[in-house]
Amino acid sequence: MNEFIRRGIKGVFRPGATLPGRSAARAVKTLLLAVMIAAAGSGALILNPDMADRLLTQLSLSGAAPDRESWTLAFYLAGDNSLERDQVKNLREICAGSPAVAGAPIVVFADRDDDLARDSILSAWKGTRLFLVTEEDYLKVIRKPVSVDIPLSVDADRFERAILGRLQDQEDRAFLSGCYTRQGSRYILKERGSEIRERIRALLDRQAGYLLPLRGGHVNLDATDAGTLSRFVHFVKDNFPSDRVLLCITGHGNGWFAGETPPPSDNRSAEYAKNFEIASLRQALAENPVDVLVLDMCSMGDIETAWELRQCARHLVGNQTAIPAMGLDYTMLLKRLGQRAAWTPRDMAHDVVEAYRDTYGDSRQFAISATALDLGEDFHAFVHSFHQAVGDSGRLSIMRKAAREARFIPGRHRDRYPMVDLLPLVSALGDPELDSLVLEKRFVVNHAAINSSLSGISLYLPSSTQCRQQHQESYARTSFARDFPHGWVSVLPRISADH
Repeated sequence: MNEFIRRGIKGVFRPGATLPGRSAARAVKTLLLAVMIAAAGSGALILNPDMADRLLTQLSLSGAAPDRESWTLAFYLAGDNSLERDQVKNLREICAGSPAVAGAPIVVFADRDDDLARDSILSAWKGTRLFLVTEEDYLKVIRKPVSVDIPLSVDADRFERAILGRLQDQEDRAFLSGCYTRQGSRYILKERGSEIRERIRALLDRQAGYLLPLRGGHVNLDATDAGTLSRFVHFVKDNFPSDRVLLCITGHGNGWFAGETPPPSDNRSAEYAKNFEIASLRQALAENPVDVLVLDMCSMGDIETAWELRQCARHLVGNQTAIPAMGLDYTMLLKRLGQRAAWTPRDMAHDVVEAYRDTYGDSRQFAISATALDLGEDFHAFVHSFHQAVGDSGRLSIMRKAAREARFIPGRHRDRYPMVDLLPLVSALGDPELDSLVLEKRFVVNHAAINSSLSGISLYLPSSTQCRQQHQESYARTSFARDFPHGWVSVLPRISADH
């Protein structure tokens, strides 16, 4: 019997299992998907979750109220760079931890170096691949990459906005509209011949920029490109529709400074030391948000990044400092998630932070701080109140004193990437409303600082007038500065000279 079917049956009919409400539906759906995957044979995998949905409507699943929302776990591993070996390790960790969350699909985008000289012949593959992790055996997983076919169904809003809305030719729009029929909240692909499907593929790939060009053979995509990330999220949501999505992105990061990546050295990929740019992340996710966004990379825990990505996720997890290349231990994360009877976005974000604590323990080698922000009304209230407080000219002397005493982030060069710990600086302003928001910290779901007194959120504070002038144009383009021209960005010229 196919291993994925065995795992599905084991998950549904394990001793003492209870299947109330939505959990029962999710369990049966998992089993049906397992059967469909097995039926597809040992070649490339393509799923049709809507078939499972139609079968489920014919089943009677009575019970208590839903106790667990369905989740899809998506991992985006950018490894065509100096982190290539670490991303292979991450994929191995995801495989090892997958049994703990067998009820949720795990989809992995893995982009690695084309140089295979250092790799074992048993595990050598190059370029960009997709994997559906259905078992803990890494070698078996990597031998079955997913081939991206045209979507069998698409969310109605996304179909109209991200596909039809991007086609300039009226004839192309009419053609695609005729190939899909709307059923409820989704557009379903009609049965069509191979020539029709190839035309659909060409439109989705070249005209709409919607489809990942992974169809077998060697492809090496730019993982840091907004279009590549956006296409991956489309693939996940089309083929694994669920109530919630966790998206974990791991690669190089440097907060809002990410656009200042140095050019690669000779014989290196353009991505070798390239950071994920915040604007690219926003472009890829703003119209296609996820419930929990984990940025497993260096120096992404700043207020500028959080504000830029406020429409991209309900919860955001990022590191305030530089982190080791190994990043988060994903086996530990998945096992921690598997211990919960139910998942909520808040719980997910909380457990990611705790998984950092599990990964590094009380190690003295690193100063790591991770925070999770609930990008809701409390966070917005904090940002608005902060800009209003610092824009008050009567507080200028207080602001200057607070800036002189601010704690700079370890590992970030003060002249090149000057960032300070935000919450202590805010507390020094003496604003009652801000004090209340900081004291309650309702927008901070969880925070872990290992051998560090950092509070979890950073803020740009140039260390000199020269430093401010060097960055002023790029900082003015951030949403944090652009949305509040009379806030923090207006104060910087008056306090930077004090440093």
